[in-house]
Amino acid sequence: MVSSLRINSAVIIFLFELLLLHRGIAAEDNIVDYHERKGQTCTYFEEERFAAPEVGLVNCSWYVQKSCCKRTEVTSVFSSMLPLFGATEACKNRMNYLMCYFCSPEQHRWYKGKVHVCHEFCASVYQNCKDASHDGLRIGETYQNGSSFCEAQNFEVVEGTSCFKFDPTVFGGTESTNYISFLLLLPITVCVLMASR
Repeated sequence: MVSSLRINSAVIIFLFELLLLHRGIAAEDNIVDYHERKGQTCTYFEEERFAAPEVGLVNCSWYVQKSCCKRTEVTSVFSSMLPLFGATEACKNRMNYLMCYFCSPEQHRWYKGKVHVCHEFCASVYQNCKDASHDGLRIGETYQNGSSFCEAQNFEVVEGTSCFKFDPTVFGGTESTNYISFLLLLPITVCVLMASR
């Protein structure tokens, strides 16, 4: 009985490590002193701040492992936002992601006095949100296109790769699907390993 418990716990630990590797999370990432990584400063903030783990980022949870923002800052930003009426799920996801820019540990790449947002991201926000309304006005009627929408939010719209871009995997894209598939295969893997003993 004791040896089977050891094997079971070893299998579970192995599968958990495999899960972490699958999701791109190395165990030592949680131990890194981000103050030594001078290339990853959080340039949006005036004080010298470096990306570090931050718990409780409810609206920006994909940055929990490595974040430039604090939980209180996220709460403050999202509590002051007015609702969008008639917004689709795709619209809500893009707006949510756009509003989490200040949490990104990659901001040193695209924050240069202003947030540089990729043109295609702004176009995607506009396309997915043009029928949503804010203050009784539809976004599609208020703004001509994605660039005019982003510029009205005080973002700099740019082409190229040095800009803030949307990552659909944080809202149930490929990464989440793979994670769910992994969890579904986990019991089968454990049974196969136990049967092969």
